[in-house]
Amino acid sequence: MPLVTVPGSGESFDLDRPGAVAKWNRALNRRYAMRNLTGHASALVRAIERRRRSRVASLVPPFGRALDLGAEDGSLAAIWRGRGRYLLLLDVDPAMLHGSPEPSVAADAARLPLRDGSFDVVVLSALLEHVVDPAAVLAECRRVLREGGRIVAYVPWDGAVVPLKRWARRIGIGLGPLYDGLAPGHLRRYKRAGLRALFAAAARHVAVHLDPLSLGYYVEATV
Repeated sequence: MPLVTVPGSGESFDLDRPGAVAKWNRALNRRYAMRNLTGHASALVRAIERRRRSRVASLVPPFGRALDLGAEDGSLAAIWRGRGRYLLLLDVDPAMLHGSPEPSVAADAARLPLRDGSFDVVVLSALLEHVVDPAAVLAECRRVLREGGRIVAYVPWDGAVVPLKRWARRIGIGLGPLYDGLAPGHLRRYKRAGLRALFAAAARHVAVHLDPLSLGYYVEATV
């Protein structure tokens, strides 16, 4: 994995070094946390973010125990919290979990400190584009899910997002403080076929939907 930088900060990280992934995420969150989008200066950005959160929440089935990976402050999980009995938030950056009303743990999504078969649902919203080893993350999801459990995921449609931002700037649509190129922290771009192949290694049934209005792919996978 090459060196990665946090735009605007001058910080760079070698993600192959122990502990670097967590430090990199903390540096990203100080400037570019997903929660910044809910109060963004641009009404268009806020509308897209509302739709993304609504779409993710609509895919979460009723559950006994659910796990939200990359949960940040838990504001997304709060939308679907009422569908189940127990919800655990997990984020590699402990500062993001501070003050959350839900039980939470700071850990790497590729090495979950959780028992086998202990959850009914795992939610991955805007996570897989940020991780060094997405296959390892999905293998861990498979391990901690009970048989027949569900993975719900959102992945941004970067192939459209980047040119759309450039087009909006060119014709004068105000996007406020939104990074022009590939969003900071994205290590890879996904397409529908690539997502299907990635999830198929960890799940029996995989459905991938593209929602152009929220600029993202939504994945439902049953293990």
